[in-house]
Amino acid sequence: MDGDNRKPQANIIAALTYLLGFVTGLIFLYLEPYNQDEFIRFHARQSIGFSVAWFAIAVVFGVFIAVLPHGLGALLNFILTLIDIALAVFWVVLMYKAYNGERYRIPELADIVDSIAGTPAA
Repeated sequence: MDGDNRKPQANIIAALTYLLGFVTGLIFLYLEPYNQDEFIRFHARQSIGFSVAWFAIAVVFGVFIAVLPHGLGALLNFILTLIDIALAVFWVVLMYKAYNGERYRIPELADIVDSIAGTPAA
């Protein structure tokens, strides 16, 4: 657990930051009083980073699927489907961990988000 002095609803709000990706991440990152809770801010920033990374993967694959010959495009589309399934499962795991009060940092992505935010979220 991340701290016993946290309000009981903080875990629920932290899990909700992942619900609609960067949209709910941005909402809870700037909405008072939630923006005062470092645990919620951590998960909101990570939610934004995770959804942006997921979107970037989809765009890159989409471009290659569009320009490559049909056979290779179909193979990449299948690979993208597998990646989407894996990311969707990971997304649920992130919500579960936030709900349980864990401050799980996605390796590499958390460091990138920290450097953009200017402060470590750990």
